Amino acid sequence: MIPDELFLKIVRSAVKAPSGHNAQPWLFSRSEEAVCIMPDYQRALPVADPQQRELFISLGCAAENAMIAARFYGYSTQLHLDSWDNRFMIKLFLRKDDNQEQPELFTYIKYRQTTRNLYDDITIPYDDMIALKRAVFTSGSEVKFYTGEQEISVLAPYILDANSIQMSDPAYRRELIHWMRFSQREALRKGDGLYAACVGLPSLGRTAGSFLLRNWVTAGSEERRLRKQLSKTATMALITTVKDDPAHWIETGICFQRLALTATRLNLNHSFMNAPCQVPETRFQMMNEMALEGALPQLLIRLGYSEKIAYPFRRRIHDVIVTM
Repeated sequence: MIPDELFLKIVRSAVKAPSGHNAQPWLFSRSEEAVCIMPDYQRALPVADPQQRELFISLGCAAENAMIAARFYGYSTQLHLDSWDNRFMIKLFLRKDDNQEQPELFTYIKYRQTTRNLYDDITIPYDDMIALKRAVFTSGSEVKFYTGEQEISVLAPYILDANSIQMSDPAYRRELIHWMRFSQREALRKGDGLYAACVGLPSLGRTAGSFLLRNWVTAGSEERRLRKQLSKTATMALITTVKDDPAHWIETGICFQRLALTATRLNLNHSFMNAPCQVPETRFQMMNEMALEGALPQLLIRLGYSEKIAYPFRRRIHDVIVTM
């Protein structure tokens, strides 16, 4: 049996992974030799993520954190995906390994954050771009980088069109408001969701904050915000896969987490501009117009330099652990 202390340490690292709207749609358990990660469908986003594609991507992010942590504590890992009757479980088999090398990315798990503010207009050095490209080499995902104003301008129409579609959808806005945490007190109590300080909003409380999002944050205002962000973005990264299924979504999460932790090591910030991958018609248009050669867009990320912002909150560790 995996020792209690080791299991808790691994889970504490795993839950620092990102997820859509910071919904944290994961549950953890253990068997004799494996740490198990399962989807928590009660925390799914039926409007923003109807396929549950990003839910499984977040499980991949959590799995990568867990594997890095296990190696840090002296265990080799092997990932296995179980599926039965439309149920899924990631099993991370652990084996004590006295020769296990210490993973350099472990230190950065606690510092990684999704940073949604404006970035400085600074180009990422060549050597750092090489480090990012090396970090994301996997068998199931590919990453294409877009650097400079001309290359990023190719992505801008898809980002803006998808944003307009989402923000014009009342159901999407209701779901967004549901996951917003408009004050530190609410964020602390819930331990999840989009804390206002992390998305550049003042602490207003739920009544005033909901009113603001319903009446003042529009497709037009969001487009202006996105245009500003794009004008200051050094590099964009698009992660694609050859298939659209849970195994490849999980692989996308593993790939992204390596990218994000490596960026953190390099003092680079990142955030998601993922609307073009969420809106089906925009995603299809990207595939046809950008010569992706059958590759399926999964995540679109911006990278650059900026000040750190407030860290999002996480649920209590025992709220995400279940017994099998």
